[in-house]
Amino acid sequence: MATPTRATQRWSLSIALGIVVLVGGLYLAALPLLQRVELALYDQHFRLRGVRAPGRQVTIVAIDEASLRELGRWPWSRTVLADLVRRLDEAGVAAIALDIILNEPEQGDVQRAAARLAERLRRLPVGRAVERELDAAVREGDADRRLADAIRASRRVVLASHFTLHTGPPDRAPEREGAPLKSALASFKHYTERGVFPPPNARAAGYPIPPLLAAAQGVGHVNMQADPDGSTRLEALVVEARGHYYPSLALEAVRVGAGLDVHALRLDFGRAVEVGDVAIPIDARARVFIDYAGPARTIPHVSAVDVLRGRTPTEALRRRIVFVGATAEGTYDLRVTPFSPVFPGVEKHANVASNILEARFITRPVWVELVEAAGIAVVPLLLAGILPRLRPLTSLGAALALWAALYAGAHAGFLEGLWLPLVYPSLALTLTWVAITLYRFFTEERQRLFTKRAFQRYVSPEVVERIIEDPSALQFGGRLTELTVLFSDIRDFTTFTEKHDPQEVVQMLREYLTRMTDQVLAQHGTLDKYIGDAVMAIFGAPVALPDHAARACRAALAMAAEVERLRAKWVAEGKEPFRIGIGVNTGQMVVGNLGSEQLFDYTVIGDEVNLGARLESLNKEYVTAKSIIISERTWEAARDTIEVRRLGEVTVKGKTRPVVVYELLGLKGSAATP
Repeated sequence: MATPTRATQRWSLSIALGIVVLVGGLYLAALPLLQRVELALYDQHFRLRGVRAPGRQVTIVAIDEASLRELGRWPWSRTVLADLVRRLDEAGVAAIALDIILNEPEQGDVQRAAARLAERLRRLPVGRAVERELDAAVREGDADRRLADAIRASRRVVLASHFTLHTGPPDRAPEREGAPLKSALASFKHYTERGVFPPPNARAAGYPIPPLLAAAQGVGHVNMQADPDGSTRLEALVVEARGHYYPSLALEAVRVGAGLDVHALRLDFGRAVEVGDVAIPIDARARVFIDYAGPARTIPHVSAVDVLRGRTPTEALRRRIVFVGATAEGTYDLRVTPFSPVFPGVEKHANVASNILEARFITRPVWVELVEAAGIAVVPLLLAGILPRLRPLTSLGAALALWAALYAGAHAGFLEGLWLPLVYPSLALTLTWVAITLYRFFTEERQRLFTKRAFQRYVSPEVVERIIEDPSALQFGGRLTELTVLFSDIRDFTTFTEKHDPQEVVQMLREYLTRMTDQVLAQHGTLDKYIGDAVMAIFGAPVALPDHAARACRAALAMAAEVERLRAKWVAEGKEPFRIGIGVNTGQMVVGNLGSEQLFDYTVIGDEVNLGARLESLNKEYVTAKSIIISERTWEAARDTIEVRRLGEVTVKGKTRPVVVYELLGLKGSAATP
């Protein structure tokens, strides 16, 4: 992890603040595209959670393909529906919700024929008995009457209504006009706030025909309002029409199934719809999020024909709220849900009823907006502190990990019934990462690549990385610090060049310098420069090494061993080999980018540097095994790791006081001498 410069920190913070302002503006603008993305992320929670157990309190009696094959095409005569209601009533269901629009009378062939015959015979001189029989025939042919009789006898049937809704909320709080229709809510809380929290409002109502309406225990609307992307995620529990408020089919079915009167349904505007002891959290328009149990057929299904033919076990229906509706292909109201693009409307109603009965709700409280705003502000600032310390690929991993943590937290909330929005914090995260990464690429990364190219030939890859992590070490100017310097030189190289072909000299010098440099880099030393045939190396800068003296000694021994291998190789090739001398000194030196504004180098200067060069020259005066002479300061710093022989005191050029010098023999202990 690199330490960012102050400039990078300032720019990253500025970028983060700019992203906060930008995303905050988009948040206030509420762009439809981003709303759709939010809804898509919401749907992913359902898919990630998967199917859950739907409970055993709700069942769908399906007008399915099998029913149509046996009973004929849809719509069926209401005499068939009457038989179905009686069968369900006999099975002991808690409530029967007919998801079928019955707002027009049925005129069957039998009824029409009986009515025409009765009308003609009344014009003839027939007896009273004949007229009574004719009237009975007409009544028997009246399918609506037969269905109304079955509904009245059951006292558990909820019929479907449908409203024509306005597209937007009303301009003001509605006032009551006329008498309420059946099942209108009669109990409210915070009624004066109805204009602040208005349910969907209708301009027209479609109710069942009067005989059926009078017989029913309740009526509930089947309106469905899809989100902008076409998916149905919300249930409008209440619809307002002419100042009166009417429940949905699922809500009314739960009330009837629980045996509650109309006053047990209470609308608390903008807060909840209460059904007995259950409070259903709602949004500002009296809607609740539907916690779908799964795709189609997750709620238990029973074929309608099996009920009519007595083939359904009573236990599959007893004490359950039953929704009767079409599921056969081409006969039902198609819905798009988070689980499926093809979903029967009747199963949507069943899911809502199941949610109410289990008190299982998905909520988005007002305080969630504050959490979302906090995410927009905190995420960019957090990334501004983290990203400048990481490499681009690592920073991408960190950003993805942060987003995964955000989504995991949101999903954990979803599993507990809480919807935490993600799109704006996610957008803030993405834009912050992109902006800071681009800034770093065009500034720090370019500098990093330049530094790498400049130093990779002079220091080891590890040292290059450490320099990149702390580029302040390469700022113009110098600092005084303790380092170790190494000088190596070829003995009598001028004479050697005079005696040999220039091409051969260049080739041998190249091979020699390459191998010497490899040994310096292997010990994390820095190649300062080549001075003709001489090599100058630094240990302990630009990256601090606490054991720089020992590393320099190991490099010197490795260089001497490598020269011996080169000598053997050159002799085998028929070439004249040469010898070298090495000097190593440790002391206080000035290191840094030194020179003029036009030309500067990363190097070391000082009296101790000069002493290192003088020690290398002493190899001409002393006979040593490996031609390596080190200073007393180097020996003191590396004495635990090296073997030496004291050569004595010597006064070198430029020094007035003698210095103690040593011959470097090898490494101590188990470490083999190179």
